[in-house]
Amino acid sequence: MRISFATANFFFLPFDETLEIIAEAGFQNIELDLFWEWNYWVMAQHLRDIPISKVIQSVHRSGLKVASIHDGGGVLNDHNSVAGYVNPQLDEYLNLLGYAPEYMVFHTPHTPGSWGANWWDNISRNILRVLEPYRAFCRYLTLENMPHFDGFTVPLTTPEELRAFVTPNRLGVNLDTTHYAHMGVDIKEAACVLDGTIRSVHLSDYASDRAHIFVGEGELDLAGFLSLLDPAILGIVTLECSVSTADRSDMQMSHDEILNRMKLLRAKAVSLLGEL
Repeated sequence: MRISFATANFFFLPFDETLEIIAEAGFQNIELDLFWEWNYWVMAQHLRDIPISKVIQSVHRSGLKVASIHDGGGVLNDHNSVAGYVNPQLDEYLNLLGYAPEYMVFHTPHTPGSWGANWWDNISRNILRVLEPYRAFCRYLTLENMPHFDGFTVPLTTPEELRAFVTPNRLGVNLDTTHYAHMGVDIKEAACVLDGTIRSVHLSDYASDRAHIFVGEGELDLAGFLSLLDPAILGIVTLECSVSTADRSDMQMSHDEILNRMKLLRAKAVSLLGEL
C-alpha cells in the first residue's frame, strides 16, 4: 500500500510549485488530477491553458510518480448520451506520460434533471463500454462514490448500490470519505458493505459541513475506517484534503507554512497506515 497526494488540492498554486511542495514534504507518489470544467464546477484549475506536454515534463522533473490519474469529470449534458463522460484530455495524458499509472479514478456519472432507475439501467451499459479501453492503460479502474447534487440524477449513491454495480463489472471502488460523510453515511459501515471492492481511497476528514479537511482535525474515525480495509486489496490511499487550519485558509499561507503543514499531514498518514 502506498500514500499519495492529490495535485488538485493545491489548485490555487502554480503547478510546478505544487509538485515542489509535494516532493519537499517527502511524498513519492501523486494522483494527477486533470483539469475539468463544467458550468460552475472546476477542478485542477492550475492546469488551465497549460499544454499537456509541459504538465508531463513538470511531473518528470519533479521525480514524483503518477500512481493514479483522476479523470475528474462525470457530468452528462444529455442524459441519453455518454459523450463527455471521459475527460477529453485523458488519452493525451496517457500517451505522453510514458508509463501506466496503476489506478484510474472516474466519477459515477451525474446528469441534470430527474430520471428514474431505468435511466441508469440503460446508460450504464454505455458507461462500461467507454471505460473498457482504459483497462489496457492501468491495473485498476475505479469508480468514486459521489454525493447527491441538487437538480441532478446521481446513481450508485449508497454503498450497496455501488457494490452491486462494480462487482460483476470488474471495477474497483475509490472510496471518498468526505463524500459519504456529507451524505450522512457512516464510513465504517460503508467499508464493511464494500469489503473486497475498495482498491483506493480519497482520504480526508469532515466536520459540520466542512468538507475535505485536514486528516485528524475533523469528526471521522479514520483509524477505525482504515482498519476495516483489506490491505491485500487496498493499494493506495490518496490524501485529498486541504491543509488549511480551522482559522486560516491554505490560500493565505506562505510556501513554507504550506510545506510544514504538508510534512505534518504526511506524518499523520504514516501514523495511520505505516511507512509505505
